[in-house]
Amino acid sequence: MKRLAACIIIILLLLPLAAQAQGVSPSPPKSTPSSSGGSSGGESSSSSGGRRVVQLDLDSMVGNMEKWKQDDPTKFEYLKKLLHIPFVPPKEYAPPTVLIWYPLGKGEITRNDKMDIYAWVKNDNPIEVRSDVYLWLEAKGPGEEEFTRIGSQRVILANEYSEKTNATTRDWSSITPFVDSKEVGNATFRIWFNDMHNTYYTDAMYAKPYQQDDYYSVLRLDLVNSPPKVDEDSIRVNPFRARYNDPIRYEARFVDTDGDAISVTLHILDDQEKELWNGTQIVRSGTNVSFIASEYGFFGEGEAGKNFTYFYTFGDGLNSNRTAIHSGPCLLPSPKIFVSDPDASPADENRHWWQNYRFSLKVKNPEVNNLRIDLYTSTPSHPNRRQDTVVINASEEVQDVLFDLAPFDVSDAGQSFSYHFRYSATDQNSREETGAISGGAINPKIVKYPIYSAVTVANILAVLLAALIGGIMIERRFYR
Repeated sequence: MKRLAACIIIILLLLPLAAQAQGVSPSPPKSTPSSSGGSSGGESSSSSGGRRVVQLDLDSMVGNMEKWKQDDPTKFEYLKKLLHIPFVPPKEYAPPTVLIWYPLGKGEITRNDKMDIYAWVKNDNPIEVRSDVYLWLEAKGPGEEEFTRIGSQRVILANEYSEKTNATTRDWSSITPFVDSKEVGNATFRIWFNDMHNTYYTDAMYAKPYQQDDYYSVLRLDLVNSPPKVDEDSIRVNPFRARYNDPIRYEARFVDTDGDAISVTLHILDDQEKELWNGTQIVRSGTNVSFIASEYGFFGEGEAGKNFTYFYTFGDGLNSNRTAIHSGPCLLPSPKIFVSDPDASPADENRHWWQNYRFSLKVKNPEVNNLRIDLYTSTPSHPNRRQDTVVINASEEVQDVLFDLAPFDVSDAGQSFSYHFRYSATDQNSREETGAISGGAINPKIVKYPIYSAVTVANILAVLLAALIGGIMIERRFYR
């Protein structure tokens, strides 16, 4: 209906223009002249009172308009502007009353709070003069100078009001308009609406800001933030002692009461507390962050045998913090030798303290010259006693390291002993010793020779002879 009315208005306006001898008007479509000097294509002309009148039918008019739109869009738009006749509402028409309805009444919000905001619209115009109302919710966050639209447009048709109150509502539910905000402070809401006659903003259409109960012309709230925290007891590195290529895992737990996502950065330091590497993860509040060193390439073979420390920095985009420096991991040195089959066997199955014992160890030493291997024995009477040292050179073959000696004395009789080997390089277990190995019990007998042996008889005779000589000397000195 509106299109037909517009076409009729355009035709009525163009007819006088076409009749003028001078003036600016869009050129009509070109036509082929007839032999009589007339034109074809649905046009006719006549003279009346010295003025030339051009008659156009509707189809030709529509064709001309389409051609003008394609050939000269700038002038076409200008023509539309000239022909535009704004709608004038009836004298009794009044713009609808629009307010923000915020029933929650919460003055502070966080970035992750899901909000329910409503437009309350009252239209007291008679239904025959009401028009559709289009609404947008607009918000301006802390530090922002312009409002931006939130959610999608809402529409109220002329017949969608309560018959009793002439009012209705539209909602924007579960919105989080400031989820990406990098500041805290004042957050402002208003409603933009158009009643097909004019455009209004609720923060400017009233003489002063309106507020009554839960209804506002402009809604102002405070955007606040709670900084994230770390559970100190959850900070750990596992294993604490490890090889450089082991799956070393750093773990910690972070919490944000606002439910913000937390950016966590792990910083690895050397023994001088100089930062070597770092890695970052984004985690949800209440979940454990886990960094696996091998996935980030933190450690290589060059770090074997070194000790490291670490700390975390973390933030939610508004507030940031850091933990204390924690120790770990201690990386074990790379193996240089391979040891196996430690053994200890007595020369006699009686296992007396005066007997020799044979201690042995198999060693593969492909690269270390002058490798030193020490033998240690331990008894309650002589703990951790070094017995002897063997030095070997590098070899691709497995070498047998032997110790054949009498490691005990009479005070060790009846006691159990253990032994271990120490070496001047790192073995396949990233250690420099075998650890204590049980050797069994030592025979409790303390006398080395039997009573009937020549040695025993000689000892007894020597004692008797010494006693006899001593007695004679005493008698001569004191009783003569």
